[in-house]
Amino acid sequence: RNGDWEHLRDFTHSDGILTSVAGSLFRGDSAQVTDVSSKVLKLSKNATEGEPGCKEGLHRGSKFCCLPCPPGTRKAADCEEDGGRPSCIPCEEAKDYTDRSHFSPRCRRCKICDEEHGLEVEKNCTRTQNTKCRCKSNFFCNVSQCDHCNPCMMCEHGILENCTPTSNTKCKQGSSSKLLWLCALLLILPSALVCCCKNQCLETVLYFADIDLSKYISSIAEQMKITQVREFVRKNGINEAKIDEIKNDNLQDTAEQKVQLLRNWYQLHGRKGAYYALVKGLRKANLCALAEKIEDMVQKDSAS
Repeated sequence: RNGDWEHLRDFTHSDGILTSVAGSLFRGDSAQVTDVSSKVLKLSKNATEGEPGCKEGLHRGSKFCCLPCPPGTRKAADCEEDGGRPSCIPCEEAKDYTDRSHFSPRCRRCKICDEEHGLEVEKNCTRTQNTKCRCKSNFFCNVSQCDHCNPCMMCEHGILENCTPTSNTKCKQGSSSKLLWLCALLLILPSALVCCCKNQCLETVLYFADIDLSKYISSIAEQMKITQVREFVRKNGINEAKIDEIKNDNLQDTAEQKVQLLRNWYQLHGRKGAYYALVKGLRKANLCALAEKIEDMVQKDSAS
């Protein structure tokens, strides 16, 4: 019987395991049949099961646990041994980059500084760093993440504070200041009425739980401007890196940008309460007419 087990061990990891087992079984009694069968099954399972996961810092490729590719490169092929480095090739200079160690087969596209939006390049894109943009001269942006810069205000009666890349010009008041104050006072009443209406708008959010928004994403995107979509997803969990990635992947197609941004938000949020969160978010941003359009669209579809 020791000879049988030697014979079995020699074939445990080979394709001839069933033939070997059969030979052993014919030479044993019925009690040994059960014993041998259970041990064979156990050995066979161990031979095919493999490691359940990889050590920290490694990523499972097609066969082995691999090291990441360094910044400035992308993965071209998996490693050929456990703990080995995959085949990594450089990103294309000035076109794409990776700024950290990763396991992706793709580099990220470099950001473009749009001159029509008042931007210019501060630092060129390299294989390991994205483009850094800034406002052009006589333009400013007073938010943390700038997709466009605004032109600095021109002063008729002199400058109190010059325009900077992060703040608008502050102007001196001239002899017409009293007239301007009068005009401002006259505008208070309608402004207050508008504000009141907006606040009332916020209070009338209809709640429909668990509506599947996936089939409405394209229609909702058509109703919104790209700036509105970016602001909404930014305030609802989508980070700047993802927003930037979607923008760079669809530079000439803002319609696709809007759809992808909303889909990413929906996947992150999940179906439960997503419709309510969308409508409430739009009303909170004072986009009441847009919120009502989406409500009407969903209600009509639900009714039909």
